Amino acid sequence: MTSLRDALASLLLLAATVLGALWLPALWIADHVVDQDGFLAITQPLADDPEFRTTLTDQAVAALLDDGRIPGWIADRVEPVAQEQAARLSETEAYDTMWRAAMVQVHHALLTPGADDVVVDLAPAADALLTRVEEVVPLLDLDAPESLPFTIATIPGGSVLEKLAVLDVWGPRLGWAALACAVLAVLVAGHRRAALAGAGVAAILAAAAVWLLTVQVETLVPDRLDQADFIGPLLQVFEARLAADLAPQAMILAGAGAATVVAGALALALLPRRRARR
Repeated sequence: MTSLRDALASLLLLAATVLGALWLPALWIADHVVDQDGFLAITQPLADDPEFRTTLTDQAVAALLDDGRIPGWIADRVEPVAQEQAARLSETEAYDTMWRAAMVQVHHALLTPGADDVVVDLAPAADALLTRVEEVVPLLDLDAPESLPFTIATIPGGSVLEKLAVLDVWGPRLGWAALACAVLAVLVAGHRRAALAGAGVAAILAAAAVWLLTVQVETLVPDRLDQADFIGPLLQVFEARLAADLAPQAMILAGAGAATVVAGALALALLPRRRARR
């Protein structure tokens, strides 16, 4: 009977290890990837990056010149003016509007099954650019477009992020489930002190799995995404942030596991003494 209880405890500790390894990554994904506000909080600092600024502003100039709103005979003269203004566009509210819209589209596309285009309305930028153009060429009377959609990237289907999105609901529950399995394993085990030490080992193994994820996270993202223009640098920022956030938490989990192992070992060491006194 004792052997059967120990076998059941071992299965429960194995479940606790797996659930514990999933818990911290699932929480991070729920808070920083699936949650739109968390996603935007990580991407917002990138709005000040020169490379990302030119990605949107240069496309705004190109879309405006291709729109046909500016006569061809003056387009060559207007283009340098538009590019000069585009360089200052990142400091305006119009750029903030475009950036947020782009990031909302990226967030939606990454978590939506199937291929999806990231389409941003460049009208706010076009309005600012046309205002400057009219100042340089006063005779021009140009109406700002109400809408100027432009595809800045395409997210291919089959992304691992689509599958990880399901952890949004289960993430907060995985930790409690892992703890419940560990506690139940100690309660049902025929050798409870050994099971207590085993629970500590389970926590250490779970922490090791989380740490391994932090150093191998880039391998989970398909190369077609990680190396794609515009999207690739974004994902690399998330990979770096995940590694920076989870590495300390893995160390804390490993420390808690080590403390539990010590507690179990001490209990095992004291057990023969108690028997000897009887």
